[in-house]
Amino acid sequence: MAEQRQPQQLIDLTSLSSQFRSAVQGLSHEWGFVVVRTAYTADNDEAKWAAVLSKLRAYAAPDSSPAEMDPDSFALPVIADGILLRGADFASVRKAFNGWVDDFTNRERSSRARDDDKEKDDEEWPSDVRRDCCIIIDEPALASLLKAPDFVPGKIPELDQEPWVVVLDAADPKNAPYRGGGPYLGFTRAHARVLSQLYDDLGSRSLASLTPVREYDGQIPLYDGSSRGKLVDPEGGVHGRYKFPRGTPRGAEGARAMLEEIERAVGS
Repeated sequence: MAEQRQPQQLIDLTSLSSQFRSAVQGLSHEWGFVVVRTAYTADNDEAKWAAVLSKLRAYAAPDSSPAEMDPDSFALPVIADGILLRGADFASVRKAFNGWVDDFTNRERSSRARDDDKEKDDEEWPSDVRRDCCIIIDEPALASLLKAPDFVPGKIPELDQEPWVVVLDAADPKNAPYRGGGPYLGFTRAHARVLSQLYDDLGSRSLASLTPVREYDGQIPLYDGSSRGKLVDPEGGVHGRYKFPRGTPRGAEGARAMLEEIERAVGS
């Protein structure tokens, strides 16, 4: 899946707010990412998911790190619902994730106000689990994790067996400044083994700035821990694909004109 188009009508996922609250309520000093599962298998689903989550934890947890990123406090709270979330598009998950975070923090803020405990106002989000982005396990990511070999410390799998996930920006990609190349999609794939590095990078940079800029239509950005990242070509390669304009346009008018050109060429 190279890119998810904006749906005509977003899926209402507000009913999962209570599950979200339960998943993050008990966390305090933990760090990590919320995992939203949108892929489910027809057979042995529970066993396969257990294997996927185990691999993801093994690959993503650092061998060693500063105290604030202790491997023992690494958390991946999961939001899953085989009916509501199956096949949910990225825009629906983004809207839902922001709604879940807002619901949780508003409830915590109200609770603190009732307790009149001003010293705890900064605890409305109790942990260091990121709320500016989340991980999505869609069908391609699920397949990537299922076929990946068991994690071996210090060993990097062959490229075609390297497990990855989708990291979804909580911010609307339409609000990201245009910097040339392919417009920001609001997500990037990320190798599972560099998720702790991504977490650290997000402390000082936005996901948009860490996401490789696409050169051709159909490419998928991939965060691999390097300064440039990688681009995953669509099936069949990029031959004949639209090549995005290079360089950063000057001013708002220049950016608008460039985006209009791209929309005419690729229809999005």
